[in-house]
Amino acid sequence: MKEELYLWIRNLAVFYIFFTAILNLVPDQKYEKYVRFFMGLLLIFMMSTPVFSILGKGPELTESFLDNFSKENREKELQEFQNLQKVYLEKGYELELEQKIRESLKKRGIEVYKVKVNIEGEDTQAAVTLEKDISQEEKRRLADELVEEWGLKQSRLTIRTVKDESGKVGNSVTSWNTSGSSGHAGLQ
Repeated sequence: MKEELYLWIRNLAVFYIFFTAILNLVPDQKYEKYVRFFMGLLLIFMMSTPVFSILGKGPELTESFLDNFSKENREKELQEFQNLQKVYLEKGYELELEQKIRESLKKRGIEVYKVKVNIEGEDTQAAVTLEKDISQEEKRRLADELVEEWGLKQSRLTIRTVKDESGKVGNSVTSWNTSGSSGHAGLQ
């Protein structure tokens, strides 16, 4: 019993030294409260261990703590993996959609300078830059075809020419609509 008490006191002393060293190594004050919280949980665990060991529940407490800790770690890793997988899938879909739009326009005889697709959640934005200028009517028709063929929203589609992109004469069929209004975007 004396040895267990001595061991427990020694562990607490080592813990406090370790705790102080960790607090001095924390690079930023804003993280100190998180370190204190975590270390407080460890202290509670260390303080309760002898009580549970007297009651014969020490090994069960340790096992339960380790099980819960490993379960939370697995769940966190799984969530991080799923988020990473989602990002890669969205980027892959963006590249695939850019390629398909480019191929579709080339089949129509339209020279494409650049296609950029951006997916954020359920929202898909597309910007198409053409090599040669086409009429407003052709831009409208092209926008309607792209909306129908690829499921894009008219308000999230921009069709420009290379000279629009360089800042010379502006003439795009639609623009990014961030105001939340619905319907066709106006000609610019």
